[in-house]
Formats: sequence, structure tokens, C-alpha cells
Amino acid sequence: MVTRMREKGQVTIPADIRESLRLSKDSVLSVAKVGDGILLTPRPSVYEATSARFVKAAHEKRITLNDLLKDLKKIRHKDS
Repeated sequence: MVTRMREKGQVTIPADIRESLRLSKDSVLSVAKVGDGILLTPRPSVYEATSARFVKAAHEKRITLNDLLKDLKKIRHKDS
């Protein structure tokens, strides 16, 4: 299927897809860039909710990305 983007970035989701996914004018869609494409999924994805909780917990405990990477190296070293 092919659709055209309108002036304000709006696209039409074909009726058969909207019906099969039970989407209505008030449906919430999650939009993500995947490689050179766009992924639309009904309702916010589980990944986004889990990622947000992880970021919040890490921030509250003052865990940095460098801390996580150091721990990962330790774990990999133990397992090898």
C-alpha cells in the first residue's frame, strides 16, 4: 500500500488496516524511526515504558552509562 504525506506531516492509514487494528480517531500511536523507515504501532510501546522506568531508576540511583559499561565488562570477564 502507498499513501501520501500531507502538508503538516499527516498520513492516512488505509481503512482495512485501521479496522483490523481497531484504530479510531482517538487512538494513540507510537512513532519510531527504524533504520531508513518509520514504525507506527498502536498505543505506546512496551519498550518505551520500560526504557523510561529504567532511565528514571538509574537517574535516582546516580548510575551512569559508564557505570553500566564497567559492570558489563566485569560480568563478561567473569563468564569467559
